[in-house]
Amino acid sequence: MLKKILIGLLLVSSLFGESELWKFFKYSTAYASFSLNAPRYQDDRFAITGGLSTGNLIVERTERELKPDFQTSFGLRKIGRFQYEPKRGVKSAGKGGTWYDGSEHNANESATFGPVKGWEYLIKWSEGRQWGNDYLNQEYWVRYIGNFVMAKVGMTELGLEDISYTHGDLRLHLTPEALNNKLHFSVGLKHRQHPVYGFDAMVLDTTWYKGQWWAFAEDGFGVDDNMWYDPTMQDEDGNWIKNELFEVDPQTGELRRIEGSGPFWNEGGEYWGHDWLWRDADGRIFAYTDREYFIYHFPRMLEGYIEDKKKNLGSQSETSLVLGIDFYHYGENWWVHGWGNWLPMHYGHTDYAYHNAAHYQTHLEEGKEPSEFMLMDPMWHSWNDYDMGAIFGVKVLDNMGIFTEGRYLYYWERPAYDIKFGMNYQFVGW
Repeated sequence: MLKKILIGLLLVSSLFGESELWKFFKYSTAYASFSLNAPRYQDDRFAITGGLSTGNLIVERTERELKPDFQTSFGLRKIGRFQYEPKRGVKSAGKGGTWYDGSEHNANESATFGPVKGWEYLIKWSEGRQWGNDYLNQEYWVRYIGNFVMAKVGMTELGLEDISYTHGDLRLHLTPEALNNKLHFSVGLKHRQHPVYGFDAMVLDTTWYKGQWWAFAEDGFGVDDNMWYDPTMQDEDGNWIKNELFEVDPQTGELRRIEGSGPFWNEGGEYWGHDWLWRDADGRIFAYTDREYFIYHFPRMLEGYIEDKKKNLGSQSETSLVLGIDFYHYGENWWVHGWGNWLPMHYGHTDYAYHNAAHYQTHLEEGKEPSEFMLMDPMWHSWNDYDMGAIFGVKVLDNMGIFTEGRYLYYWERPAYDIKFGMNYQFVGW
């Protein structure tokens, strides 16, 4: 994706003359960085490898691979700087400015409008590991702000939050002069494409719970079950001997028959003396009973199966009405920058677009079974998606100030946010 974005920028810029090409890239900043952090401390783990029958347990220490946290980043950006932002880049480094290193979470990068008109763009890519979780974050966009029109195309992927989408945004905007050009109103259409969100596994695929689950496991997961039995549980003619199992009642000390059902007992609590072991595609045994497989392995394999189903369905798309408002004020002693976008109406273009997911949630709220749900045709539907952000700072005294900033995105009932606030105090004398 990063390569495609770079090629796209070069192709767009090649449409201009040499002087226009220079104007397009002038004042942009490119950066690359790598950081490495010591891994989080983890206590030792131990495994019991023997002694179940004798009572003298054999314990082995499990070696744990401690992987360090890291982040690799690359970026290319040309975004107008608001007055409250610190200067960054090579020219400002060492003069009160800071470097770009890819770890910045600049809340105003998600603001609808920048401080200047014309072309702006952002290429922001980072890959890393945080507390043992690998992630990939990407954000690419190109924006043009005119006197009355704003157009933007881009792509966002937030690895840890599991949110990914591409979008195109076209709006009319108005800045009333009566408010000293501090307030922006905008209205337009936003088109988004994204993976399948909002559907249960029972809607995405019905084969895993309709019919024999063991037959599905063989076909869907590529595993195989094989029957085994205890030959002492058969008589001389090969007939099964049904023996009852008993256990000691911990309160009375008396024997009581074990009740239950499943692979070990029939409905009357009688032992059948046989079960099934499970082998993977290479023939290796990984579960010795149906119960072990069903409880510990089947759910994990089902998650991977459903995830593959989602990927095979491809990208889903909606076109949404979007209403936006932005406010910016900067003064010597305080400043505030806030923005918000509300998407109340949406037209789902594909079967598994979120208009059908919203219908499915209503279907469940009405007490209906998932298997009874029917996909609706492409249509308009209402639900609330929104994103917002704010930056606020105030100098309480010459040597003391408070600040807060954050952004919140809520698309398809999947939240992503980062918020911070604090106080700075500078000691200047006693």
